[in-house]
Amino acid sequence: MRTRTAGALTLLLAAGTLGALTGTAGAAPPAGAGTENTTTGSATAFPLVGGAGVFLTAYDPDGEAPLTVPEVFAGSYECFADESLPADFRGLGSVSTAGTTGVTCFADGLPDLTGTLTVDVQWRGRGPATEQPEPPFPTECDLRVLIRQADVTGSIALEIPALGIDATTDLVGVPGDIRTALSNCAAPH
Repeated sequence: MRTRTAGALTLLLAAGTLGALTGTAGAAPPAGAGTENTTTGSATAFPLVGGAGVFLTAYDPDGEAPLTVPEVFAGSYECFADESLPADFRGLGSVSTAGTTGVTCFADGLPDLTGTLTVDVQWRGRGPATEQPEPPFPTECDLRVLIRQADVTGSIALEIPALGIDATTDLVGVPGDIRTALSNCAAPH
């Protein structure tokens, strides 16, 4: 499972560096056509909470349960979630995530810190989706990436006592995006 998830996340991150996408994924080829199709989704936002940046990335890897992987940037510290949070994807229309997780914070030469992050966040797509151009490098698969801008609403609570952070922020129209990547790879010969 980790390998498939890592592959799907790598594909999405690579697609994210190439630009914006639109449209909807085409239908899969008929069974036995010698291809493997995968569809992977993601959503991102970067709101501020109590002076810290909370980077939210939700993933919908093909064939696996959707999840959100939050990161927090507070001063010199980078904080990682102890557990991923569940997510719900509705294509390029909307994404939601909710839950509570511990965070562990690291910084060079400083003691490790812990805290708690609670999210209840929704992405709502707005405007048309656009298609990202094909990558400028050769690939083994046909890749189609669609992106739609989104308004992010909900709330985030962050508590990191050692940094004096104990804040809740209500999100209203924070910018974000929702992406879908369709990969069509020929079967090995």
